Amino acid sequence: MEGSAKKRRICENDGTAGGASSTHTSTEGQGMDTSSGYDYEVFLSFRGPDTRAGFTDFLYTSLKDAGIRAFKDDEDLRKGEEFAPELLQAINQSKISIPIFSKGYASSVWCLKEVVQMVQCQKKSGQKIMPIFYDVAPSEVRYQTEGYAKAFLAHENKKRHDEKTMQEWKDALSAVGAINGWDLHSEKNRREGEFAKKLTKEVFKELKKAYLVVSDCLVSVDNHVDAIMEMIGAETSETRIIGIHGMGGIGKTTIAKIIYNQLSKNFEGCCFLSNVRETSKLEGIHRLQHQLIFDILNTKWADIRNIDEGIKTIKDRLSNKRVLLLLDDVEEKDHMNALVGKRDWFGRGSKLIITTRKKDVLIVPEVDCTYEVNGMDDYQSLELFSKHAFRRDSPLIEYIDQSKRAIDIARGLPLALEVIGSLLSRTEKKRWDDILEKLENIPPLEVQSKLKISFDALEVQQQHMFLDIACLFIGYDKDIVVYFWEKSKFFPKETIEVLQNMSLIKIVEYNKVWMHDQLRDLGREIVRQESKMKIEKQRRVWDPKEALDLLRRHEKRGFFGTNCHQMFFQLMFFRRI
Repeated sequence: MEGSAKKRRICENDGTAGGASSTHTSTEGQGMDTSSGYDYEVFLSFRGPDTRAGFTDFLYTSLKDAGIRAFKDDEDLRKGEEFAPELLQAINQSKISIPIFSKGYASSVWCLKEVVQMVQCQKKSGQKIMPIFYDVAPSEVRYQTEGYAKAFLAHENKKRHDEKTMQEWKDALSAVGAINGWDLHSEKNRREGEFAKKLTKEVFKELKKAYLVVSDCLVSVDNHVDAIMEMIGAETSETRIIGIHGMGGIGKTTIAKIIYNQLSKNFEGCCFLSNVRETSKLEGIHRLQHQLIFDILNTKWADIRNIDEGIKTIKDRLSNKRVLLLLDDVEEKDHMNALVGKRDWFGRGSKLIITTRKKDVLIVPEVDCTYEVNGMDDYQSLELFSKHAFRRDSPLIEYIDQSKRAIDIARGLPLALEVIGSLLSRTEKKRWDDILEKLENIPPLEVQSKLKISFDALEVQQQHMFLDIACLFIGYDKDIVVYFWEKSKFFPKETIEVLQNMSLIKIVEYNKVWMHDQLRDLGREIVRQESKMKIEKQRRVWDPKEALDLLRRHEKRGFFGTNCHQMFFQLMFFRRI
């Protein structure tokens, strides 16, 4: 486990990926998820006698039909003048508050308390307030004139509330009245049902922008989030570009999405470009440029015909916008050049987050800080595995031995822990040992496919060297490995750098070559499949007993001489040429 900080340019950090299992939770969901920590997404504040049976009911029904969890209070909660805990909790937990200002709104002590609480939540947690001026002008709310002035005069005459409390009410009304909301009061022939549907679309759009789906099976992500939040300078007005890198399945996307969710409420424009690597291959990088422009400007835009046109449009249209941008799975520097370019492409105070498997993509002047995500320790691994295998934080007593075996297989890779845990959760206990025995040699298909993305991105010579390391050279001194390849014209020094940049290997203490067990097993499975599962046809053999047996068989047939014996016993490997 690596947790020490390293510096590059301004700053660079090195961490362990607690709870990154949710990297593989779908990021395409259009609805909202209760795992966000919000029981309600929208709080409706209204004067019951004015709108409960009419407009408020239209709006509530429309929101509910759209799958949005809206809170509309029950009259029973409003007995007396003390705030019911349910109301306070509903406001605090909601992402959006919608006060519906009607003629009698200010006469209700409950409504005034609610609007004060909304403003507090806006200041404290960035809650969005979307006011509707139902049958009063915005100025009447903002400056407490006409009917609102009479309502406050009535409160004063009752002498139930002190001057400080009433000033808080007035300040809250002034703050919310100044927000650009919906002025139904000035519309003629308004169709309230149609407006409720229109507002629901706006609310849905706002909720979708504000939240990316992450798993609720998170383990120890706070240390990573806190470290990156410090790098990104959430409270500063500076533009910051942060890179998060690490091997596939380690949790980069999950960490980035959590940070995005925390920051999004503070930005006028937000954009999440998922799977940049694959989308750019299938649809072209200009497709991602178009999505970026559309999401930030929130309006339809003419199709971007080529990358240069996209770059010009981003520079011209977004340079005055303070934006939050998350680029997920960036593979090439060309992606950076086309989507991020220079920091002045975006308004001052913008925050850009980039995730990648290739560290060298981030080695550009525009990137302020980088953060490397590494594997989980055994305690975190056991908890994450247990969440998926047992739906609890620790294994059942009768499964402890098998659980330890599972985390030994995963070696701290969150994706592997999630996949193995989920697989075993659907399997009878008597079959666990058989499945674990198989997984000790062959990674699960879902893990293989994720890791193989990096292997497929290598050049042919680099793939050969990766397979040699996976089968033969883990734990060897790097210089010995380089020496072995030097005469093969594989450019070993350059390839070693490429494999490190792509998080496929590391050079650790004493100059040793290190590779994650899941990557090792992937490489060996590729070798097996190349030989159609026939060991005598394998180009690499890593088991000394099997290698010696093959050597003896070939020797009897006169295929090899003394030199091969020396190579085997000195390096303890056999490679079929």
